[in-house]
Amino acid sequence: MILETSVAIVGSGMGGATTAYGLAQAGIDCLVIERGDFVKKEDANWSAREIFINQKYKPNEKWLDEKGKSFTPGVHYIVGGNTKVYGSSLPRFRESDFQEIKHKEGTSPAWPFTYQDLEPYYCQAEHYIKFMVQLVRTQLNHRAVNHFHIQH
Repeated sequence: MILETSVAIVGSGMGGATTAYGLAQAGIDCLVIERGDFVKKEDANWSAREIFINQKYKPNEKWLDEKGKSFTPGVHYIVGGNTKVYGSSLPRFRESDFQEIKHKEGTSPAWPFTYQDLEPYYCQAEHYIKFMVQLVRTQLNHRAVNHFHIQH
């Protein structure tokens, strides 16, 4: 099967899902590609021990760092991405994060756009995310997402 789309988004986490929603609202045909499956509805999903200690949704794979040493990546291949398990903390980048930054190891170049360029999009995303959290709370009788705060 061949699928055609104007925009393909890899990953259904907070960034991918929000981007897909914004594009769809603008009438742009988009496809979200996710390698993971939906999270099953089970009691273990409400257990911090299962998720973080027993690594319930961590992939059983090893990556290599720049020195060739293996490590387990901090990713979760599930619909909704890492957002599903890390508490949905979504801080904005700071203005200084977009500027050139000198480190001992070298210089990180400035981004091709500024915080001010993105600020309206931060507001749109936060509005959408707040709406979705309220919808989820209503649908699940407040069982999901007990803590949500948008800071401007």
